[in-house]
Amino acid sequence: MPAITKVFDNLVNMVSSHSKPVDNGDEVWLLDNIAFRGEPQQVQSHDQTAGRWKAEYVAAFFDNNEAIRERVVDAVADIAQTLDIAPDDKVTEERIRDRVAPFIRQIGLHKVVKIHYEGDQEAVELGSSEANGISCTNLDLPLAVAAHARPGDVRKMSVIRSQQEGADQHSDTAHLETGRTSFVEDGGWGVISDIDDTIKITEVRDRIKLIKNTFTKEAEAVPGMPELYKQLHDVLSTESHPAPFVYLSASPYNLYPFLRAFVLNTGFPQGMVILRDMSWMAMESFVLSLTMGTQSYKEDRMKKVSTWLPRTNWVCIGDSTQTDPEAYATFYKQLAKEGHGGRVARIWIHKVVGVNPSAEKDLNSPKRFEKAFKDIDQSVWKVFENAQELQSELEALKKEAHPQGQPGLDRPHQGWWRSWRHREQN
Repeated sequence: MPAITKVFDNLVNMVSSHSKPVDNGDEVWLLDNIAFRGEPQQVQSHDQTAGRWKAEYVAAFFDNNEAIRERVVDAVADIAQTLDIAPDDKVTEERIRDRVAPFIRQIGLHKVVKIHYEGDQEAVELGSSEANGISCTNLDLPLAVAAHARPGDVRKMSVIRSQQEGADQHSDTAHLETGRTSFVEDGGWGVISDIDDTIKITEVRDRIKLIKNTFTKEAEAVPGMPELYKQLHDVLSTESHPAPFVYLSASPYNLYPFLRAFVLNTGFPQGMVILRDMSWMAMESFVLSLTMGTQSYKEDRMKKVSTWLPRTNWVCIGDSTQTDPEAYATFYKQLAKEGHGGRVARIWIHKVVGVNPSAEKDLNSPKRFEKAFKDIDQSVWKVFENAQELQSELEALKKEAHPQGQPGLDRPHQGWWRSWRHREQN
């Protein structure tokens, strides 16, 4: 492990700090986002025209330094194999290259890019990227796009390039220059979910396994969770308020291609993936970055999401390996104190066992959960090991979310995310 840490900590010395405007050699990722109503306190749930649609646009920029990237990725792959992290085969080696490459490229400082929505000619200019290579801008959606938008719609947006790639120039990351905006009406129900060890097997508490699951192995879903989330989507959604899914992880944004593909390809409802906006260049150690400071980070991001959708009721799902119980408890109390109408209706914590038994004695202790959820009614929170344990919770939630009767599963809104996945794959 010291050898791996040394490699990541020393990579910064191999990369130039040169910054330049976006050109066709630079790499741009346009992240999926959520469109919400402006001034939500003035919006009536039955009025689909009130309030202007707004969204937070996030883009990641990387400079064009292919030669450096190839040399460093080769070195990391060699060390990973030397430490027996991955078998010596071409498939695994290529997988390591793909997942490590975003950590190697020089982040793009002070970059600006324009985007547009499919079928609309209006260009939207995003704000300049900051020291972390990230641009984060709150903007009104183009009038032509907003005028015809309905809750549950998903619109494709793309980076505008002065020169489009030809078929023989297609890069491995070109698809990341296209993102999706999901239109969400406030006042319904939604889900905020962790990723690592909640829906995806990562084994954060074992560093060697964490490295393997992140860089060398095919991503694997926690058993039963894709099916649970499909049920949860159908239970919470109505035709006017399809339930949004926000996947909130403390992993660095460099893993966005990997984690976004995991969510889409493993059968989970399509949603917004929010990752930590920090680069490995700002970290003492890459591995430690996946486990440090997660509570304050998640509390901050959940607070932001609640400002977009202040009247939405949330189901928060996490795990016991980090600080999800404490972060969700803080979020619960925050919404209760603010009194905007939204609340945390459920907190479900996946108890991870068998990864690090010594640490799990404290992490999975009943006293830990009782302390975290002090003053929160026990009907709100539940700790589970198997997704099947939540079936009775789903039934109770169904009655609470729709006291006047259950939404029909054959309604059009129930399949909007499945239709999106079909279009994406075809």
